[in-house]
Amino acid sequence: MGNDFKFNIGGVTNWYDRFVAADIELISAYIEQCEISNTIAIQEYHKLKTIETEEVEGYIPTFKISFRDIDGSLFNPQDIYENVFPMLNRHSTLVIVMSMFEERLKQLCDWTDSHFAIRVSFKKKGSLIFNIKTYLMETIKLEFSDELKEGWNELIVLQSIRNNIVHNFGKYETKNHYIDAFINSNKNIAINESNEFVFNHEFLKDLVPNFNRLCIGLQNAIRNKSSNS
Repeated sequence: MGNDFKFNIGGVTNWYDRFVAADIELISAYIEQCEISNTIAIQEYHKLKTIETEEVEGYIPTFKISFRDIDGSLFNPQDIYENVFPMLNRHSTLVIVMSMFEERLKQLCDWTDSHFAIRVSFKKKGSLIFNIKTYLMETIKLEFSDELKEGWNELIVLQSIRNNIVHNFGKYETKNHYIDAFINSNKNIAINESNEFVFNHEFLKDLVPNFNRLCIGLQNAIRNKSSNS
């Protein structure tokens, strides 16, 4: 996903087909690897954990479960491997995936500026994803379908969730009603008792078809403008 591509087959009107489709396949593979890592870690915990019995005269024996460097007398290794580590892994995956996706969208701003000879460079002010949408609609003059607008609104919510994760160590501290509505309508994301975002094993996978629809919609908008220019 470098920045050194040159258009030689179809130009920016084939933005999704020639460039982004492969990127999203890579994102999908990365998400799958995240879940494979989570599963393997849990399996290894149950296979390799150690159980020590502590007996004190006059008291009921207690059991200490430890695994690798996690001391069972201080922590709950099962909770860490089944809940905490998968949560952290999925948080970091969302951060990386959004960064990859944002970079491609910033690049699209430059490419459409050049293709349509607008000569007004994209400049980030505030929310990156919101600014990109504004630039493509108001400066490049792309026509966004209702489906494309809906997909972009979800992307803005994902950016807000990502920002909470990055700046608040995974906690939902910077509230907004768009995130609230997204959580209420999506069974694969929740807020736990520690106010942390919790994604289940389906949440990240479900982003892939949404990313595809969004980018195909953008490509169609570019083609429509090109054919009408």
